[in-house]
Amino acid sequence: MRLPYKADAKVVTFFQTANILQHFFISSLPLTNRDFSRMFQLEKGIMISSVRHNDRTSVTHIFTSDHGMVSFIWFLSKSGKNASRNTLLQPLTQLEFQAEYIPTESLHHIKDIKNLSPYRDIPRNPLKSAISLFLSEFLTYALKGEQSNAPLFKYITESLDWFDKATEGSYANFHIAFMVSVAKHTGICPNADEYHPGYVLDLREGCFCATEPQHTDWIGAELSYKLLMLMTMNLDDIKNAPLTGQERVMLLHGLNNWFRLHLPAFPVLKSIEILETVFS
Repeated sequence: MRLPYKADAKVVTFFQTANILQHFFISSLPLTNRDFSRMFQLEKGIMISSVRHNDRTSVTHIFTSDHGMVSFIWFLSKSGKNASRNTLLQPLTQLEFQAEYIPTESLHHIKDIKNLSPYRDIPRNPLKSAISLFLSEFLTYALKGEQSNAPLFKYITESLDWFDKATEGSYANFHIAFMVSVAKHTGICPNADEYHPGYVLDLREGCFCATEPQHTDWIGAELSYKLLMLMTMNLDDIKNAPLTGQERVMLLHGLNNWFRLHLPAFPVLKSIEILETVFS
């Protein structure tokens, strides 16, 4: 089920009020008549983005292991020992929590939230922080409406752990390899077996081809070869792909165009400008 992605103040207020009434009604029913499908369940997820609704709540968008992309109401803590929970709203934080999924609602409930895999270097490293902000914006649109996808969830969590531990000089190509792998796991990546030396990548048709297309949505032969290298490398080897800073920027624009052509409503990513500055 695809979930609506945005909610205005009236919608949030409506759901909160409706939930209170529903919980009151259900608690008054005999045990045999209660709907236990609405009970909280243990879940894992990746914080993709959050939107502040008011002083008390945020609407969060979390890619979960069991239900794909889900929107939750997140109650903010202003003081006391729970105030540190607000730091878990940082993009790409890996979470473990209790979730209540209600099929008739678009905003679900979350509680008992923990940081499942705290990052050590990403928050302190300016370059990694810039890349992570880009990845957050990218995933916001690449995973919109994505259903449960266990291999993709596993890839994202493991690659983020790798990225956090990666040493200087080993991760300059990470964000490009990451985009390619997400495309693979969502079924919109070109087939590497179709590549031959000298081929170009036709972004519209989604395939490698021998001749340059008549339109402008394609990547030249040299960059197509380097992109192929990243498609077939594991993360420990991506540092060996011989990309210059300018070529990384060109591939970023090419891959952004790729997703725009193959995913509805995928935009021009604003954070590319930040990475252009970083890699210039």
